[in-house]
Amino acid sequence: MLYRYLSWFESEPADALLPYDGEAMSNFVTLGALSAIQRTRQITCMDCGHEFALQLYGWQEGDVKCVACGGRVKFTTEYMSTQIKLDWLADVLARRLGGPDKVPQTLVERRLWRLANAATSAGEVPVYLLRAGWHVPLPPIVSKLQEESTGRQILLSSSPLINEKLADTNRTIFAIDEVARMETEGIWLDLRRLGNAVTAPYPLWFDLDPSNDRLTIGNEVLVLRRNQKEFMRLLAAAHKAGHRAVNWKNLMRQAGYDANYTSLTQAFSPELFRFIDTAKGDVWIRKEALPRSRAGPSRSFKERANDDNH
Repeated sequence: MLYRYLSWFESEPADALLPYDGEAMSNFVTLGALSAIQRTRQITCMDCGHEFALQLYGWQEGDVKCVACGGRVKFTTEYMSTQIKLDWLADVLARRLGGPDKVPQTLVERRLWRLANAATSAGEVPVYLLRAGWHVPLPPIVSKLQEESTGRQILLSSSPLINEKLADTNRTIFAIDEVARMETEGIWLDLRRLGNAVTAPYPLWFDLDPSNDRLTIGNEVLVLRRNQKEFMRLLAAAHKAGHRAVNWKNLMRQAGYDANYTSLTQAFSPELFRFIDTAKGDVWIRKEALPRSRAGPSRSFKERANDDNH
């Protein structure tokens, strides 16, 4: 049942009328996944030739005009149709995950919903539903997911055709049919599998050796000295716990830096900034090390000497 439903869920346009097939669709109408069936007319514009379909009662036909140009129309085929209820799946999944009163939040109209949050020792892990398919407008979806959460995310997609642009080290993506099944009673979720994804070790994109002497990102290696080792150990531990960024002043204090720095550039060399980035008081390990030509701002001799003392 689930495969059949998802084919309608992903169909375009999202509000398309579906010819009613009682044998295939009756259970879905009963569940509320499809709208009630209604008399439908296929219509052709006599002026511009545009063809479209409308659900109509007989007495409404005299008022119909072309939806494209407002011209005169003629009626052809008559049949019964239904429509997918796009919010139905999000509503059901939100209640399965968050309880009977949980309501999903629409983040990108007809595309992306936040269903619920799963509580873990590292904080709340949000679970999302994506209406996917062959052609998905990815920029607004990626942007919304990036601004939504600073930690782990679980994304349930209606399609296994997951574009690599959605991939992220903090984001676990499941095709819905991997973690759910649909029966005449409704949707059932594999909560154990979802739970395992939430509690699995956080995926890391770097390697910090046991002695904290070297940080490796891809083929790039940074040799660490003195307090830098403890600073990077603490930062790596925060990433392992699922935090995308950490307050750098707190890290410096915990790492044993005793000066009152107003900027990380006062303490660290441009070479180190190839491996870390900072903004709005937070610091994080980069996903890719920058080329040496973009290592960071130049600093004074005094600042470099201060760094050498650490």
